Amino acid sequence: MKNFLKLAFRRLLRKGEHTTTRIISLIAGLAFGILLLSEVLYYYSFDSFYPDAGRIYIVQENFKRDKSSDKLDSWGRVSGAVAPGMKAEVPGIEAATRLNSIGSSVFYTEDKKSYSAQFSLADEHLFDVLPRPMVNGNPKDILSSPMTCMISSKIAKEMGGDVTGKIIELKEYPGRKLTIAGVFEELPENTNYEYDVLISMISTGQFFSWDGSTNWLGNDRYYAAVKLAPGVDPESMAPAIRKMQIKYQDIESLEQQQGGMVLKYTLKPIKKLYSSGVKDMILILATIAFAVLFVSLMNYTLLTLSALIKRAKSSAIHKTCGAEAKNLQQLIFSETFVLFLISFVGAFLLILILKPLAEAQVGHKLISVLNPVVIWPLLFLIITLLILTSYLPGRFFFRVPVATAFRNFQQKKNRWKLVLLSFQFVGASFILTMLVIVSMQYSSIINANHGYRTKGVYYGSTSGMEAEKISTLLNELRAVPGVETVGMGCGVPIEGASGNNINSPDKEKELFNVADFYWVDENYFSILNIPVPEGEGFTQQNSVTNDVLISEKGAEKLKVFNGWKNVVGEQVDISEHGQTTIRGVFPDFIINTITAPDLRPSVFFYFPQKKFEQERAERSSFSFYILLEVNKTAEVGMSKRITDIFNQFLPHQDAVIHSLEQEQKYSYQAEKGFRNAMMAGNIVILLITIIGLLGYTSNEAARRRKELAIRRISGANLTDILRAFIVDLEYIAIPAVLLGLTGAWITAHKWMQNFASKIDLHWGIFVACSLFVLLMVAVIAAANYTRTANRNPVEALRYE
Repeated sequence: MKNFLKLAFRRLLRKGEHTTTRIISLIAGLAFGILLLSEVLYYYSFDSFYPDAGRIYIVQENFKRDKSSDKLDSWGRVSGAVAPGMKAEVPGIEAATRLNSIGSSVFYTEDKKSYSAQFSLADEHLFDVLPRPMVNGNPKDILSSPMTCMISSKIAKEMGGDVTGKIIELKEYPGRKLTIAGVFEELPENTNYEYDVLISMISTGQFFSWDGSTNWLGNDRYYAAVKLAPGVDPESMAPAIRKMQIKYQDIESLEQQQGGMVLKYTLKPIKKLYSSGVKDMILILATIAFAVLFVSLMNYTLLTLSALIKRAKSSAIHKTCGAEAKNLQQLIFSETFVLFLISFVGAFLLILILKPLAEAQVGHKLISVLNPVVIWPLLFLIITLLILTSYLPGRFFFRVPVATAFRNFQQKKNRWKLVLLSFQFVGASFILTMLVIVSMQYSSIINANHGYRTKGVYYGSTSGMEAEKISTLLNELRAVPGVETVGMGCGVPIEGASGNNINSPDKEKELFNVADFYWVDENYFSILNIPVPEGEGFTQQNSVTNDVLISEKGAEKLKVFNGWKNVVGEQVDISEHGQTTIRGVFPDFIINTITAPDLRPSVFFYFPQKKFEQERAERSSFSFYILLEVNKTAEVGMSKRITDIFNQFLPHQDAVIHSLEQEQKYSYQAEKGFRNAMMAGNIVILLITIIGLLGYTSNEAARRRKELAIRRISGANLTDILRAFIVDLEYIAIPAVLLGLTGAWITAHKWMQNFASKIDLHWGIFVACSLFVLLMVAVIAAANYTRTANRNPVEALRYE
C-alpha cells in the first residue's frame, strides 16, 4: 500500500490529470455538503447528551383550542402538579421533574455589576431526570432551599469564577435577593430547554403573584420531564395517566360539562422533540446537501475517467507485468484517497474561513456539531463516498485492452460522460430554481403587510424603573422633536401572546382560546396603525379600565356561539380578566411571524396611564413597554436619543430600545439563513457544473478534433459546426433540466406549506431558470468548441 501511495503522490502534478479542477470540485462540494449535513444531523442530536436520553420523555398536553372543532392541539407545557403527580400515580415512571421559565433577564451583583442570563425555576428532582455535571454544590439541597440558586460555568466564568455565596438580584424583580450556592457545567447549545441560572421551585411565590406549582388545571407553563424505567413502553401508561386525571382533575365531569374530550397527556421522546418540529427543513436541507455532494462526485468521476483514458498504455503495461484487477483497484483507490485527503483538508480550511458567516446563518457555534450523533454518520458517509468514487474508475482502468500498449487508445463512446454530466444539469437546475423561489418568498414575507405598522416604531421596557418616574419619562419622550405619539402596552405582535379562554354567558363552558395581549393605553392602536372599523378604539373619555377590543375572528366566533348579531357593547367573560365590555372590533393581524403564525383571535384590554403606574407601584415585577411613533424624517439617531432618555430614569443605565421594524426582520433570521444556504449551494453547484462542462467539452473537442477538421475542410462554417455539437449536448441537457425542475417544484410546494402567506409558483419561474441553465451550457460549449474549430485542420490530420 505504501508503494501505491507513492505512485499516487507522483501523479498529482502530471499534465492531463485534471488534479487542480478535481480538488477544487471536491473541496467546494465537501465543504458545503458537510456543513449542511452537519446541520441536519445536529437537529437529531438535541438533548442526546443526557444520560439515558432514550428513556426521557416530555409531557405534552393535547386539547381542543376551539370547542367547535375536532382538531387537537398540542402544547409542550403542563400544570405544576402534573409531573410529581405522574411520579406518584403512574407505575413505570422512575423519576419526574418540572421547570418554570422566568425568561432572559439582566441581573446585578452587590458590587453593581450586571450580567445577562436565562433564568428558570426548577424542583429538587431535576438532576434525577436531566442531570448536568456539578462544578461545586449539591443540586438537591440547592433546589430544596428558598431563594437559593445555582449558575452555569459560563456565567460563573463571566463573574470571575469564585461565585459561591454571592448575592444577585434580577432587574425585573428588585428586592428579591438570591444566593448562589453551586455551579453546574453549562448546557450545550443543542438543547430544547435553555437555562443559565436555576432557582429553587420553592421560591416561586417570590417571582409570581400566584404559585401554581401544585395546580392540577390552569397555569400551563411547566416544562415537565419524566424518566421511564428500563423496558417500559410509554404507550402502555395511557390508562394509568387517565386514572390520575380522574382522581385529581375530575376529568370525566369536565368532559361531560364541555361536551367532549377536554384534555389528555402524551409522552414525547426528548430526543425527537426538536427534530419533529423541523421535518420539512430537514428534508430540504438534506436534499440540497446530497445534491451538492452528488454533483461534486459526478464531476470528479467524469474528470477522473477522462484522465484515465490518457493512461490506457499505462494500464496495459501494468497488466503485461502481471498486475491483477485488485492491484489496479488499489492503485486507483490510493490516488482517490490522496485526492480526498487533500480535498478534505481544503474543505476543513474553507469551513474555518467561512466560520463566522456560517455561524451567523445557522444560529449556533459550529463546534456544537462535534458530537457523536453528527460525527459518526458523517465519517461513514465520507468513507462510503471514497469507496464508491474509486471503484468505478478502478474498474474502468482495469478493462482497458492490453493491445493499447502498442497503439493509441481512444474512447469510442461518450454516453457514460453524458450520463455523468446530466446529473450535474439536474442538480444545477434544481437548486437554481429553489434559490429563486426561496429568495422571492423571503422578499415577500419581509415586505408583507403584517396588519400593523413597524416603520418608525420604537419601544423599551420599564423593567427596573421606579413607578413614580414613569410619568416624567413619558413627558420627556413626548417633548423630543420628531416623536409624534407615545403610548404603553404589555407586548407587541411580533413577540406573540399568552392565552386565555372566553367563556359562555352562563360561565359553564369555555368557548375558545384567545391570544391575550393584556393591557394597552389609548395610543397603542394609533402607534401601530391598527384600525377599529367596528365600534370605537380606546379613549380616555369613553373607555374604562379592563374594557376589551377583540379581533374580527373572535367577534365572528362570539356571534356563532352566542347568537349575537353585533358584539360591540356586549359583556363577555374572559379568564384572568372576568366580566368585561367589548368596545370595538379590529382586523386580525399576524401574531408572531408569517412562518409560524398564531391563528387564534386576539384581545387587548384598556389601562389608562395612571393604572399602568399604579400596577407598577404595587407590583415591582409588573413591567410594560413604552412605545413611540417617530416621524420618518427624524429616525436618524433616534434610537440613541431615546436610549439616553430612558437611562436617566434607570438606576443602572442599561436601557435597551428596540426598533419594531428591525425586530420583525430579525424574526425571519431562519428564513434568511435558508435563503443564504440556497445561494451558497447554487454557487457551488454552478461552479462544479461549469468545471465539469469545461472538462467534458475540452475532452470531446480533443477526441473529435479530426472530425472537426474534416468538417472545416468540407466547407462547413463555424456556425454549422457549433450547432451540431451544441445540439448533441442539449439533447441530454433538456431532459435533465426538466427533471431538476420537477424536483424543485415538489420541494418548493412542500416548503411553502409552512407559510401563511406565499408566492405563486408561476410557470415563468421554471421557464426562466431552465433557459438560464440551457443557455449557460450552450455558451460554455460554444466557447470551447470554437477554440478547437478555429485551429488549422492540418494539425489534426498531419499524421493520418
